[in-house]
Amino acid sequence: MNCFKKNKYADNQAFTLIELIVVISLISILLTFAVPRLDVSFLSDNKRNISSWILLTVQSLKENAVKDQTLCTLHIDFDNNQLWTSAGPVTDETPKENEYSLPSGYRMMDVEFPDANKINKGIAEIQFYKKGYSDKSLIHIEDNDDVQYSFLIEPFLPHVKIIEKYVEF
Repeated sequence: MNCFKKNKYADNQAFTLIELIVVISLISILLTFAVPRLDVSFLSDNKRNISSWILLTVQSLKENAVKDQTLCTLHIDFDNNQLWTSAGPVTDETPKENEYSLPSGYRMMDVEFPDANKINKGIAEIQFYKKGYSDKSLIHIEDNDDVQYSFLIEPFLPHVKIIEKYVEF
């Protein structure tokens, strides 16, 4: 008489090769999508907020200029460290729309246009035209750690290129 009862699963305690391949494949797929997101999380919240506002606003201005068939403008106020938009011709009474103030620790350096001087005082204006293009320009921003960012607005592209250094035309 055997005092130990034999377990019917005792001989089959390992995973099959197919089970291991499936699990490793699923983990690989998850990492493929998760690893690029890690790079975004290292950016500061304020820098991400500034970048998001500029990216979304430029895209919106280009779309609205075509949709409404009107001139749209992005205003950059160096004295108050603010950005805002307007629709229609720019006058002294043009109302501020979609106003955004840079967070503390960031400042507007200048706005540069090709074949033109840099604007670093007063208010710079970037125009978005009803035919779907805009002024080519570079917006330069600096933080308290002297890290500089350049935002390149291309005339015919809907997105803005973010460059993590000061670049010129």
